[in-house]
Amino acid sequence: MPLKKFFKLIFISLFILFFNSFVCERYIVRFPIYEIESSKIPKSFDGYKIAVVSDLHYGFLNPEFWIRYMIESTNQQNPDLIVGLGDYVKKRNFDDELIPVWKLLPLLKAKDKEVFVNGNHDHWANHLLSLRLLEESKKSIRNRTLEIHRGNEKIIVGGLGDFWEDHIPIDPIFKKTDRKQFRIAIAHNPESADTPHTESIDLFIAGHTHGGQVRIPFLHLSPILPVQNKTYDLGIKHSLFNEMVFISAGIGWSILPIRFNCPAEVPILILRHKKEK
Repeated sequence: MPLKKFFKLIFISLFILFFNSFVCERYIVRFPIYEIESSKIPKSFDGYKIAVVSDLHYGFLNPEFWIRYMIESTNQQNPDLIVGLGDYVKKRNFDDELIPVWKLLPLLKAKDKEVFVNGNHDHWANHLLSLRLLEESKKSIRNRTLEIHRGNEKIIVGGLGDFWEDHIPIDPIFKKTDRKQFRIAIAHNPESADTPHTESIDLFIAGHTHGGQVRIPFLHLSPILPVQNKTYDLGIKHSLFNEMVFISAGIGWSILPIRFNCPAEVPILILRHKKEK
């Protein structure tokens, strides 16, 4: 192959790689479906849809019009429940992202409820303001539980604080709920699932990792993960207590505004009643 043609091929390949990583995988949001099976999921909740919104990082390169588009696209999935997992903003020590993003988040609409917790970036922006805006939204599930009913059957949803900046123990939140019910814990950081607790949790839903943002093809590995437990990258995992943990790759970016083999996503979790053998 002539040298000129070789360099032209290299240039085209790099351009495609750049365009894919900087534009396609960051802005074309997927809605992958994961089925969560358990005999504790009531029959009336079979097919229940939970949309997982995580790591928006509103601000530079994730502007308002795009956040609105993502919210509209999520609403079109017609979920029963929407959970917001935090890191709604990006900058540290900066109120001017927190205030407008909390005007946008209430636009998320589900059949039953929309519930939110905060992430480390929200606390880094302004700890007190982020907590105030969360509570003023009337959609906070931080440090409390919610019962969702279908006739005489129900599931329990509880919210944790951020593992790094606002740690709240699991047991005090869930101790007044019935462990026979299917119990879901909403957390920003999946490592909350590894903190000591005696109250059993059937499903943790978390974000924070961005799926690693860059994943090595075929090996399904991410060179950089902001967690100690390196199994916590993306998808369905199990905690140190062998409890199910689902981790979303989320929407935004950290360190570098790229994604490779790890597109932005709003996962749709579908609960499935599993018959006991």
